[in-house]
Amino acid sequence: MPRRRAVTRTRCLAASVVVAAVSVTAGCAVAAEPDGAVPGEITASVLQSRQDVVDGRLVVQVDNGADTTLVIDRLTVASAGLEDELELQGPKRVPPGRSVAYRMDLPGPTCDEVVADPPSIVIEAQLGDASVAGRVPATDPYDTIARVQHTGCLAAAVEEIVAITPPERLRSTGSGTERRAVLDLAVAPVAGAEGSVEVHQVLGTTLLSAEGGLDWPVTATIEGGGSASTIELPVRPARCDPHAGAEDKRGTIIPIEVTTSDGWSGLYEVRSGPALKQDLFDYFTERCGLPSS
Repeated sequence: MPRRRAVTRTRCLAASVVVAAVSVTAGCAVAAEPDGAVPGEITASVLQSRQDVVDGRLVVQVDNGADTTLVIDRLTVASAGLEDELELQGPKRVPPGRSVAYRMDLPGPTCDEVVADPPSIVIEAQLGDASVAGRVPATDPYDTIARVQHTGCLAAAVEEIVAITPPERLRSTGSGTERRAVLDLAVAPVAGAEGSVEVHQVLGTTLLSAEGGLDWPVTATIEGGGSASTIELPVRPARCDPHAGAEDKRGTIIPIEVTTSDGWSGLYEVRSGPALKQDLFDYFTERCGLPSS
């Protein structure tokens, strides 16, 4: 796996519990001695929905298999694949026999090595009349941390070499079902950058497809410090289903299949701004002949 600059972090330990920074302040405080460790009936997992991916959030689901209410005073999530710990401040109540999901903003990734292990989740809580603290058995059933890490490191590797940005507005001609549109992606290599990015193709989305098929067969070698250019993508609705537009979460995010000269490969995502996003939804509606909202 390509190696990138390591991130140095300082952590403080008290009673075998990770104590992280609170909000924007940092420091080490001695925690009160808990009554006991977290029982095995308390477990946790990490995951993301499609909207969480868009919003850059991690979902931490806490499962309370005990027969009394769990009140979380503090929860932290740590992984070697993330630059910083995530922290949730309580009180957060998880009723007996129930699961509760908490959304937390993701920090940036570390790019030194692939992380395969589940994250470390530590809680300080009240379980009935007892105070408990310690690590909670955690799972990552969909390899969320590894995916977040890879996606972030790929994006960083690409952006060290080139900026690929969408237009502010959609370029189009005609009207109604005869309307046609082109999405112009600006390609601006970083001055003085070394390395290159190979573009293999641009993929269609749940909302948009190539005018002549599903994906755009675009290939290019982008050299750091090279000349600016434009990738032109003639677009059409992927399918004229009113639910496709109404329920869309990621249809205006354009995935580009790339490989960088330092070995990163995968889908680099170009995200539309608010005005372009609205243009694309309006185009979808007009070309499909659907009623406007």
